[in-house]
Amino acid sequence: MPIQIRYLNDDTQECVLRPAPFISIDHAIDKTGGGDAFGSKYNITLTGKLLEDRGFPLARDAMGNLFQQFDASCNPIPWPGAASLKGPYETFDTSVSHYDDNRPLTQVVPANYKLDAILYKQKVLRALFSIDGQRMEVTAVHGNQPEFVCYPRVVSVSFSEGIYFNQCDYTINLEADTLLDYQLIVDDDGNPKYLEDSAESGPGVPSPGGYRAQSTQEILDASGAFLQSFGESWSLEVDESLGETTIGGSLNPRSYRLTHSLNATGKAHYYPEAVGLVTNVIKIPAWKNAKAYVQKRLMRPEIIDAYGPQMIYPNVEGHIGSGTLSLIKQYKGFDHSRTEEVNVSDGSYSVTETWLLASGTAYENYSMSISSEMSSPFVSVSIDGSIKGLSEISPSGEIYGGRKPKTNQPNAYQNALKKYLAVSNSSKFGIASSVYKRANNSVAVELNSQPTSISLGTNEYDGTITYNLSFDNRPTNIISGVLTENISVTDTYPGDVFAVIPVLGRATGPVLQYIGGRTEYHRDVSIELLMDYTDIPYGHDRKSLYLQKPSLVEPTRTQIRKLIQEFSPANEPGVRKYFIDPPSEQWTPKEGRYSFNLSWTYELDK
Repeated sequence: MPIQIRYLNDDTQECVLRPAPFISIDHAIDKTGGGDAFGSKYNITLTGKLLEDRGFPLARDAMGNLFQQFDASCNPIPWPGAASLKGPYETFDTSVSHYDDNRPLTQVVPANYKLDAILYKQKVLRALFSIDGQRMEVTAVHGNQPEFVCYPRVVSVSFSEGIYFNQCDYTINLEADTLLDYQLIVDDDGNPKYLEDSAESGPGVPSPGGYRAQSTQEILDASGAFLQSFGESWSLEVDESLGETTIGGSLNPRSYRLTHSLNATGKAHYYPEAVGLVTNVIKIPAWKNAKAYVQKRLMRPEIIDAYGPQMIYPNVEGHIGSGTLSLIKQYKGFDHSRTEEVNVSDGSYSVTETWLLASGTAYENYSMSISSEMSSPFVSVSIDGSIKGLSEISPSGEIYGGRKPKTNQPNAYQNALKKYLAVSNSSKFGIASSVYKRANNSVAVELNSQPTSISLGTNEYDGTITYNLSFDNRPTNIISGVLTENISVTDTYPGDVFAVIPVLGRATGPVLQYIGGRTEYHRDVSIELLMDYTDIPYGHDRKSLYLQKPSLVEPTRTQIRKLIQEFSPANEPGVRKYFIDPPSEQWTPKEGRYSFNLSWTYELDK
């Protein structure tokens, strides 16, 4: 039973192991802890012998020279050209067929070179099985069509201990996800059937016909991927911090959090793909297999029953306790968020989803991203959300979407707007808004309650509102009603008083003469403000342009005065007297930019 390896998946380098090793195949079904199968694998073990003067790979000495070969009459036979010697280190003669009794000729290995020959053959085997995904064929001795083909991953290559005089035992452990016939059609045993989802039996059940996948691509389309492990969990818990006001004005004292977690660890999978007359070997990385399977599990149709559209997962009733079934049917899912994690090196992928179960008339999805940079001291959180209103208009009568209905019931856009005003604190945001709380809870620092940027989009026809906000943990503004404020303080301390006396012809420069005394203490304060649009004048008279200056309008006038007093040397201990230099003030009314600069010169009592 010849074993043939296509080295580097090059069809001109078909390497046949001679003498043929024993082969054993262990078919293992991969199952979750609950006993559900999610895949299978074939553990293939090759157990064979290396002979110092016979078989393939051919023997070479330590310098890489081939030992001479002889025919049955002990006549030396010249080696074929490079076109026939293939594989690692050109040690497989592809001109010798494995049909019937076509055995390789015997090489003459001197007694003192037998160890060289065995060690060199070990080197060749290690090189031959150093690559995953090479085509391997198991063929009957009477023909050239393989009994089966696989593209295995190499687990280990080991050699038995010994003196390596004339032979050496070896064991090669391989792992394959599928076995294919000579037409590269996947064997049916252990491979996933075509899976169907239904409201009655749940997700991932075999179809009645037991459809057989014909190729790796069909397996991927049906079941998602090839995995090492898979886990799925559901949890439902009370969220006491959230209550919901219904249309009638009553308050539901409780909300609920539904959490769904999916995680998978994939396997690197290799499979053939025909491109014209050439068959390429495609590799799917482990993490992509895990991702494909998890995302396949996430794609579930809705159930429509007497309660209307339910959760997007039809198997939720199969995973949540019977005591909560009425809750699932009466409530809808809101604030859907999804967290994805990819670990490329581990080949794993996971998704965690959460919903707020509530009985309102709109639902919301949002995602957050957190960033920090060395060039900025602040952590930034960006949140993107979409609110979709649910129309209360009966299906039998009125228009859906943003168009005005013929009844007094609110349409989808009005419900979405009501939800947006609720989560955004009537567009004022601040610490009372749900949007800020979500962003603030995602980081370990306390964020500023006013966003650094706001972007809002509306679609009244389909009842959708989208928003994008950014928050950071910059300090809270001291001056109210401003977008940004910048405060800088510069202290200049006393220095020596000396004279610089030029001296003609002095190579070391002028003479520096200390004349006694010290310079004065000096403090400069600069305040820069960017006002909100409500404080920017839109008129063209003196009242609008000049009298709207922050230093003339309360409460900013008092706040600026108090801020200046905090920096005044009058509050410093030991200051005997101080003087104020002429202050300067700049106001750009059309841009809302204001600056105030003030300097003190002061003296200490010591």
